[in-house]
Amino acid sequence: MQSYFGNFADQAKHMYEPVGKIGSLVVSNLERVAEFQMDAAKSYADLTMKQWKDIADIKDVESLKNFAAGQAELASEISKKWVEDMKVLGDMGIEFKDEVEKILATSRNGADKPADKAGA
Repeated sequence: MQSYFGNFADQAKHMYEPVGKIGSLVVSNLERVAEFQMDAAKSYADLTMKQWKDIADIKDVESLKNFAAGQAELASEISKKWVEDMKVLGDMGIEFKDEVEKILATSRNGADKPADKAGA
């Protein structure tokens, strides 16, 4: 009877250990994503404030022409930043998936070992 409960405790440990590791990984990943998003939001807000300041500086036709000419460059800058941001987020997602797969593989390997001993 003692051995049954001992096996049950081992099985429960093997089952819940990866859940705890994945939970910690989720929290860590959420922190990274939140920090990234706050940095990105600040960056986009800075671009917006620069635009408002540039608009406020329009005083005549010449300054309006200069402002309008800079809009294509700004659009290109925003587009590049957006693509870079999406790549960073994608890379974070791939890292997260890889870490979860490692945890699950380790868990499966650990769970297989007691079963092999019992069958032998």
